[in-house]
Amino acid sequence: MPKVVLSTQGLDESYRNILKHLLVDTPSPQFCKLLGISKSCLTTRRKRPELTTLRELRILRRTGRVTDEQILSIIREEK
Repeated sequence: MPKVVLSTQGLDESYRNILKHLLVDTPSPQFCKLLGISKSCLTTRRKRPELTTLRELRILRRTGRVTDEQILSIIREEK
């Protein structure tokens, strides 16, 4: 599965903030079931956002939890 490379600190923080807001609305077990990952995998994603897969981002966008603009802000470098 292709991985989304989030190598800079700013991009990592952007993804962490979006993930934190998503977890406020949805309990962790439901969120893990939605993405098809385990709770330990979710913990890893929070610590190391560069391991996030494209599949997970597509699921979040398709379910309406993340907008296209948020995904672009995750992968785009701000200067």
